[in-house]
Amino acid sequence: MSRTLFFIALLGIARSAMAVTLIVDDVSTAPSNAFQLPLSIDVTTDDEVAAIQFDLLFDTAIFEAGAIASGPASESAEKSISVTTQPDGSVRVLLIGFNQNVYADGVVALADLSVLSEAVAGEHLITLANVLLSDPFGFPLEGQVMPGTITVAEGEGEGEGEGEGEGEGEGEGEGEGEGEGEGEGEGE
Repeated sequence: MSRTLFFIALLGIARSAMAVTLIVDDVSTAPSNAFQLPLSIDVTTDDEVAAIQFDLLFDTAIFEAGAIASGPASESAEKSISVTTQPDGSVRVLLIGFNQNVYADGVVALADLSVLSEAVAGEHLITLANVLLSDPFGFPLEGQVMPGTITVAEGEGEGEGEGEGEGEGEGEGEGEGEGEGEGEGEGE
């Protein structure tokens, strides 16, 4: 009996080590840049994933979320996307369909993010939380998350500069000059 329980325990540990993985890709960018962040699924088990829900977590002092669209794996499985911003700035994503189609490995969603101009250069973690996965019959599946790193390079964002130039124009009037056109003019 104890050998059977031991074998069942080992089987359970092996199965959880091979859970479905949601992956946040690594990206390099610069301050004030917009970029697209792929969010992928890797199904290394016999589990069939038919629906996915997660919260995309990021530092709102560094990044701003834009649109989030279905990726090729979601489109192949004929899934729709629903997105809502949470009060803490995270973004909840729901990928479902009124079908029992299952996901193949690949990109499930594409998140448009922008690096704020005040962003500090360096590596910033982006991860997923509150992950829910279900099979075609609505039963929950085990999953794990592989967070991503967004590397913000040092660089110059928007700035001000100085320049010199001359202009020509016509001036009419008395005194210091008024007129239309570019440049300066003096009148009589």
